[in-house]
Amino acid sequence: MNNKNRDAELQKLIADIKTFIDLSLDSGEHSIRTWINEVSEPVESFCYRKTQCGKKDCLAYKSECGRCWLQVGTMCGGKPQGKFAEKYQQCTECRVYKDFVGGDPVRNLRELVIALVHSLQLRQSELKEALSEVKTLRGLIPICSSCKKIRDDQGTWNRIDSYITKHSEAEFTHSYCNDCIRDLYPEMAEGIIAELENKG
Repeated sequence: MNNKNRDAELQKLIADIKTFIDLSLDSGEHSIRTWINEVSEPVESFCYRKTQCGKKDCLAYKSECGRCWLQVGTMCGGKPQGKFAEKYQQCTECRVYKDFVGGDPVRNLRELVIALVHSLQLRQSELKEALSEVKTLRGLIPICSSCKKIRDDQGTWNRIDSYITKHSEAEFTHSYCNDCIRDLYPEMAEGIIAELENKG
């Protein structure tokens, strides 16, 4: 490839990266997937053809993308490959990837950017999943002025520790405050309080 063609390819790659940045700031995952389809050339020599792999249960087998190096659970070497982060390094050393890139640094750079986009998408999905599992108490909580039980959305009155455990990540340990010790054990209270304070 001559310098003029190389410069044109680099300018196109720069424009593609700018497009990705704009989409990642403004849009959801669908737009990023669309971007990958728009900026990447199709992979025609699928890995199963190149390696004459007969594993039809492999996720890379006749997938639309053709980029087996982006897919989790491929059957490289006859066994399922793990997470993208665990397999990616190995995939870039594979002859299927190297043949596709063909020693062209611009094409290699484009594939690395696509892999970066893909890894960011995976990380975003993991974070969304983790956030959905986080329980946070918000808003007004109806509590009894006398016994301090909390009323839930179904109108049931719950002990405060049960309610908080159910609606948050908090867990309780139980003990007595000094006032309750004095009420419950008036003759022994000061000794119990002193002992608890010494335990720290």
